Amino acid sequence: MIFKNNFFIFFIFLIFFNERVFSHCIDYFDAIDPEAKRIVTCPLVTEDSSKYLRRSSSSSSDEDESKIQLVEFKCNNATEETCNKVKDTFFLAGKIISKTFILKTPILLSVDYTNLCIVKPELCDLQEGKVVVIGSAQSAREMLFLDDDGLTRYYPQSLVKQYQLKKHPEFATYDIIATFNSIVNWRFPSDYNVPIQPKQFDMLYIVLHELMHGLGFGSNWKNWFLTGNKTPPLITTKPDIVVTSDKQIIFNEFKESAFDRHLIFNSNYNNLTSITVKLNDFAKPGTKFNNVTDLIQSFINSRQSLIAENMNNIFTTFNSLSSYPKSCHSERAILETSIVPFQNGESISHFDQSYINTPDFLMTTIQVPGKTLSDLVRQSGGTSPIGPRLQAIMECLGYETKRNLTPYRPKLVSSL
Repeated sequence: MIFKNNFFIFFIFLIFFNERVFSHCIDYFDAIDPEAKRIVTCPLVTEDSSKYLRRSSSSSSDEDESKIQLVEFKCNNATEETCNKVKDTFFLAGKIISKTFILKTPILLSVDYTNLCIVKPELCDLQEGKVVVIGSAQSAREMLFLDDDGLTRYYPQSLVKQYQLKKHPEFATYDIIATFNSIVNWRFPSDYNVPIQPKQFDMLYIVLHELMHGLGFGSNWKNWFLTGNKTPPLITTKPDIVVTSDKQIIFNEFKESAFDRHLIFNSNYNNLTSITVKLNDFAKPGTKFNNVTDLIQSFINSRQSLIAENMNNIFTTFNSLSSYPKSCHSERAILETSIVPFQNGESISHFDQSYINTPDFLMTTIQVPGKTLSDLVRQSGGTSPIGPRLQAIMECLGYETKRNLTPYRPKLVSSL
């Protein structure tokens, strides 16, 4: 994944928004650029409960079925044969996910397979002979839910669908959006009779990794205040804002993602949520600022900016953070905090690279060329590409498995 160095990153692409709505969601339109987004209204809608019954009965009929459905597929600058290989790869990745997690409601994908060097030339500058972006996926819509600690967090639509709520925030057309670069030297699963080459990437490996991000494996701790000349960066959770019709800014606290609920400091095992709470002393929900610059300058001048500076130090110190879903697994998973400077979407939102030779290799930051997914599973001594720590994190997010039949559920947010 790659992120643009735009100023005021979290304000781009917001639409003017009526202040009094039931709730709001965030829609994403570009899997490569997570800042291509907008706030949308997502009022409660009533679901036909008979649909859930039909899905439940059909889901038990074929355990080998993929519950990840490719409903939109754009394949450009590639042959029909290659396009079919890409589709087959997503189907196989869906089967792996569906074998591990009990998905009661299908997850709908929109995938774009294209030459990014044509579509977005700026993303194809070579770094040491390597293409910068090979692929990316993320949730198409995020929505606020209330957790048992009293905080609201953003949950991915793919997970909310599994709750099978009679009333729920309106869903977007797709659950996950993904883009993969056709210029990459891919090795497809159907090429099993041909050895993978040293500089080839196994597409099943990369697709599965990215789909886990789309399912909710990712942090809201980022450098949202990209002010260019500010050193060190200010690392916070997502500033939740609304732009009014007269371009005022309404600040509604810093918000974590569902993934962030289980993050801890390795030094004392304290939860990072305590820092989010301190950051929210910056301003009360509903506080208005004259404009973007006013908000940013106010934060820079606040005591909370010192907290954000300190978080940058922690997030760029090796072995400083873990995900510890202790109700689902007895062991913590050390997260990636060795990248300097801090990188949005890479830091924290991956496992530490030390897991690359373990059963939890899948979500490390650096993907390995010249190895197939099967190779990596075999050399790790595991039995599945979804390792025990990764499975536990997803279970504590709320995904159901055979060993976790009653997963955690947050509550609907009744109003802003």
